[in-house]
Amino acid sequence: MICLLLGIAAGTAPSYSQTPSVNETDSPVGQWIAEHVSKDGIRSWWDFRPDGTFTMKIGIIVTSPITRSGDTFTSPATTIKGVPIPMNYCVKGDMLHIKSPNSPEQTFLRIGPAPSTSDPLLGKWRPLPPATFDPDPEIATQQRMMTNATLVFTANNKQSLRVPFSNYEGVWNDSNHTFHLNNQPAYSFQRTGPRLLLNQPPRGRKIDTYLPDPAS
Repeated sequence: MICLLLGIAAGTAPSYSQTPSVNETDSPVGQWIAEHVSKDGIRSWWDFRPDGTFTMKIGIIVTSPITRSGDTFTSPATTIKGVPIPMNYCVKGDMLHIKSPNSPEQTFLRIGPAPSTSDPLLGKWRPLPPATFDPDPEIATQQRMMTNATLVFTANNKQSLRVPFSNYEGVWNDSNHTFHLNNQPAYSFQRTGPRLLLNQPPRGRKIDTYLPDPAS
């Protein structure tokens, strides 16, 4: 299951066909994801909080559609010539069990309250790490990587996977539209409709565009 989830992240293009509506305001408050993928497929995502602080994470993040039938959801193929992947799931309390073809069952623990009483799959989940990591070094590396991952299912039949590699904290200032990571220079931010524009190093000349996070 771990290998399969990472395969989804590597092989499926993120979908933003239904961008969540956001009030057109100057405030950066909210959760944002980079609109464009880097050459190595890595993205950043940001959580700007009302108290003037934010968290920025860098890693794998992908949103893709799923189809559902009973206790099965089907994810898109991980390669161009591949076939969709059916996954059986079962929710017991705050535990989610997922079994995919040719992979061992993976268990997840719910993060936060369940958003729906009638559809227990919805919400945010984190993988429970195995008691012992696999003796295969490659699989063990993937297992350690997935320890901090988040899997999100939303009511519009989307799944989002996030696997952070790095985590940074910072502060932002509403009066002069600036933000900065701890012990780093300040750069400016700007809201343009549903998008958040952040100036980046070097010297703030590069501008990255962010969209509302579909999994927030």
